[in-house]
Amino acid sequence: MCSYCGCRSIGPIGDLSREHTQIQNLCGEVRRATDRGEHERAVAHLAELAVLLERHDSVEELSLYPAMARQPEYREKVGVLFDEHDDVDSIVATALATARERGAAEVEWAPVLGAFGTLVEHIQHEENGLFPAAAIALDPADWEHAERVRRQAG
Repeated sequence: MCSYCGCRSIGPIGDLSREHTQIQNLCGEVRRATDRGEHERAVAHLAELAVLLERHDSVEELSLYPAMARQPEYREKVGVLFDEHDDVDSIVATALATARERGAAEVEWAPVLGAFGTLVEHIQHEENGLFPAAAIALDPADWEHAERVRRQAG
């Protein structure tokens, strides 16, 4: 993650960056549990990740992404980021539904672990591209809106 521009000193970016660390740590926990064949533990970590992603995604999707989409050069990238959220969230939801309906041992972990690769790249694009650009492009009202969205998201 970047540390050169100081964008993390902006409250909402700092919060999202800290969550990125938590997200990556939980992905690692799921991966290690599946490697050991501890499917119940993997599902527990995946459920924790799903809760974190829901809150995290809502802050990005309801504040940062729309604000950055006002910048013509970021419209396409923001669309890709929205799509990646949808893809990862769908794969995680499918795995959790399988675990609830048929048991943790029945979860197909390959798509989940593959989605984690997408998630890591997604985070890198935000940390090294979108967040530094947002620090420059957005105004105080955008950051206040992001803080309100976070409070509402819990």
